[in-house]
Parts: sequence; structure tokens; C-alpha cells
Amino acid sequence: MNICFITHNLPFGTYEAFIIPEIKYIINSGHSVTVVPFRPEGEVVHQDSEFLVEHAIKLPLLNSRIIVGAIQEVFRNPIAVAKSLIPIRKSKNLSIFIKNLAVVPKALWLAGYLRSTGVPDHIHVHWINASATMALITAAILEIPWSITAHRGDIAVNNLIREKIRSCSFVRCINENGANEIRRLVEEWEKIHVIHMGVELPNETEIQPTIWKAGNRNFRILMPANFVEVKGHIYLVQAIQQLRSQGVAVQVDLAGEGKLKEQIQVQVREAGLTDCIDFLGQISHSVLLESLFSGVYACVVLPSIVTEKGDKEGIPVSLIEAMAAGVAVVSTVTGGIPELCIEGTALLVPAKDSQALAEALLLIIHDASIRISMIALAKKRVKEQFSIDINGSKLMEVIANY
Repeated sequence: MNICFITHNLPFGTYEAFIIPEIKYIINSGHSVTVVPFRPEGEVVHQDSEFLVEHAIKLPLLNSRIIVGAIQEVFRNPIAVAKSLIPIRKSKNLSIFIKNLAVVPKALWLAGYLRSTGVPDHIHVHWINASATMALITAAILEIPWSITAHRGDIAVNNLIREKIRSCSFVRCINENGANEIRRLVEEWEKIHVIHMGVELPNETEIQPTIWKAGNRNFRILMPANFVEVKGHIYLVQAIQQLRSQGVAVQVDLAGEGKLKEQIQVQVREAGLTDCIDFLGQISHSVLLESLFSGVYACVVLPSIVTEKGDKEGIPVSLIEAMAAGVAVVSTVTGGIPELCIEGTALLVPAKDSQALAEALLLIIHDASIRISMIALAKKRVKEQFSIDINGSKLMEVIANY
């Protein structure tokens, strides 16, 4: 099949590394892929996404080439263009209407570009927001099937969800929680499929046992997450402060960037934890995986929360990768995390509860039997439900049906 993938930024920038295994699987399965980032910014950061550059079209949301292509498409097919824009009128507020209107030129340009280079068999878009508006318009003009992967915060925004699901072949939700949110909005339940994001499973020979042992000072924690509110960094810092007050020595690495980074750095300084909490900055996805496989980290922590705006986790791929690598996981009962971390595979605590988080870390530090059991069950869980071979195949099977 010839598939056009619309992403937000991948293969460029720091975000969306979790989509890499999926596109790689589809290409390795013999399908032709064109990647169109909705709003590409920056250069390639993740080494394992470099192979996608030759498949990608890097154009901004608007430039002279986009404008010329859009105008040509209007003159070439005015009736189809007019019909494709009808759903935008149903945007629920002015802000969403403007965002949808902003994607129109690129959507029209993309229709013309794909027609000239070979109309794809299918368009698949990640995020059911303005990116999906672009896919909706392009697919309508070309009269080809299209589909959506809905994640988490993009569902809460509710940017033309009813209209998009009415138009698309199917919507793939990454967890049951997201699927239930969409079911409350639409009648076409038969179009909703739950297919988890998948990860590439490491060979057992790649994984080194954790070098930490009880009694030494090398208990290292990794939190791989951008500095945004939903990730809950402040609660990990508070938990480490509690452990420090009890004489428990740990080392924490925070990997990522984001608008709240400076605020967390201030919190760390004020708590007197600069000697045990390090800020690693943005790390390439492949380097991050290597560090998980190396045995350096005893635990991955993700103290996610639900924000006042309703933003919450889907199923964090960072946790799936940690579990696959044999690293113990501590997280919270929010979003789709409990769907991944079923009983015995991880320790889950209430959100925004730094004391419970500290207690969970203490349990992992002091009880090797629990840690070993968790790791074994977690690896089995990921192998059976979250490998890219399983979920990539499921996604392609649904796409092929349309």
C-alpha cells in the first residue's frame, strides 16, 4: 500500500518519538510511506528518526509554495474544495475555527502534491486536532479513505470530532479511556478501534541487569518526560525531598525540555537537592533507550496528573519502553496508565501524592523480591500486548480493510 502519514512534527524536532517504531514497522513490511509533518520545526533530534527524512516533506504551515499550490487546487477542483471545507463551519468556537482555517492552504496544497506524485491508497494522521482537519480536507478532495490516531489532550479539545469520525474510515484510540471519551461524543462506535502504541522489543542480550544493590548509594531514577504540567515533576521533587529527610540516598535524572523546566530547577535548588537531581536536557530517543538497556537505572518514575483543563496521559510510551527494558516502574493512577500497568507490573500511587510516591520508591529500594517480580511481569505484559510487531500488524490490518 501507499500511505501518507500526517504527523505534527516528526521526523523533526523533539516530540513524537513514540511514532517512530510504527512508521518503521510499516515501511519494513513493504509499504510505501510519505510523511507530511503538519508544522515541522527544528532539525532531526532523534537518531532513530533519521531514516524518515527521505520519506518526509518539510514545508511550513504557510509559505509561497503552499499558497501557490492552494490557489492552483482551488481553480483545478473548485466544487470539491468547497465541499471539503464545509465541516470547518461547525467549529465549536472562534479559536478552533481559526486553527482549522489556518490549515486550509496546506491541506489544499497537499491534495495537489499527492495527485501529482501518485495518489496514496490511504491517509493516516496522528492527533485528532488541527492535523486531522488537514487530513479531512485533503482526503475529501482526493476522495480516498483516511483514518486518525487519537491520543489524549487532543480528544479533550474536541476539534470537530463528530465531523471527522463521520468522514474518516476509522479512528484508532491508543487506550480504552480515550475510546470511551470519543464514544460519548459520537454514534459511530463501530469506527472506534483500540490499538495500543507499540515498541520495539529489545533482545535479551541487549539488556544489562541493574547494577544497583541495596546498601550502596547508586539507586538511580530516571524520569523521561518533557517539562509540562501533566507530567507532575513537582511531586517527584517533593518525594525525593522526603526520602532525603529519612536518610535515603538516590540519584535522579530528569530527561527532557519544556516551559516548566526553569520552575522545577528553582524548586530543586530551594529544596537543596541539586546534588542528587540532574537535568539532562533533551536526549535522543535512541540514546534514551540505550541508557534503559544499560542497567544504569533501577527505576523509571512518571508522577503524572490530570490538569485543571482536563489534560491527562494516554498510555505513556516511556513507561512501555522502561518495562520492556526490565526497569521497575512507579507511576500514578491517571489517564490510560492503569491500562498498561495492571496489577503486579508496576507500583501505582494516587496523583499529586508525593508521600505515597516516596513510600512506593522506598518499597522498591528495600524489597528486592517485589522489584524482581514486577520486572518479570512487566516484560511479559509488554511482550504480549505492546510490541510493535503485534500492534503495527493490527493497525495495518484495519487500514487494509478500507
